[in-house]
Amino acid sequence: MKKTLLFLALIPTLGLSAQTPIFTPSMTVTGYGDVNSPVGEEVSKIIDGSTSTKFLDFNHADGTGFDVDLGGASKVAESISITTANDSPNRDPQNYEVLGSNNGTTYTSIATGTIPCIATRFSTSSFTFSNTTAYSHYRVNFTTQCGADNSIQVAEVQLFESDTLGVHENELSIDELSIVPNPNSGSFLINYSGNVTIEKASITDVSGKLVKEIKFTSNDLERKVQLESLNTGLYFVTVSNAKSRTTKKLIIK
Repeated sequence: MKKTLLFLALIPTLGLSAQTPIFTPSMTVTGYGDVNSPVGEEVSKIIDGSTSTKFLDFNHADGTGFDVDLGGASKVAESISITTANDSPNRDPQNYEVLGSNNGTTYTSIATGTIPCIATRFSTSSFTFSNTTAYSHYRVNFTTQCGADNSIQVAEVQLFESDTLGVHENELSIDELSIVPNPNSGSFLINYSGNVTIEKASITDVSGKLVKEIKFTSNDLERKVQLESLNTGLYFVTVSNAKSRTTKKLIIK
């Protein structure tokens, strides 16, 4: 039975500084426990990189969970992002548990936490947690929903590993990087308001594929980006210089 027994104090974050996504759509994902999903809303949609799809589970009494096989790689997960689906805020999960395994059978609980119930659709909540162990399999499980609906649904979930590139000298700050508007339809502004010079902005999809690179000069304050040809989904905008970089999520809908 998939019940979260222990809740830890985690840190919600608006952006994830220097983080690398772990899940990609090509990885093997399977439902955990008793799962009942309609056609087109199966468990594979949870890491497909698109917020326009979702994983919906009608058999939520034992939780709504999934396992991801990283395909032989081992990653140290240190944060999670969870994006709400298109309809019915009552179906949004209200808590989560992250577990790791190196054999795909025996899992260790890494973190648990509470997700704020937000009426806005396609809203992403992010949380950091303490973990120093690399795992080749990860499990995420949701056990209660925000309302009294007969199901739990989630558009997208992503785990992130830490990136050690950032240094204190000439360090870029996540708080000074903005993407406006976000979500958007592919037209937006990238702005960095800090005192540190940035050299470029890279836009990647959830698999890590580079879809756009923009060069900055010392006089650049913001750049307008046009990406209307991209599919809807989750992307990452990374601004960088020779010594540091920082990343924020970009949602194209």
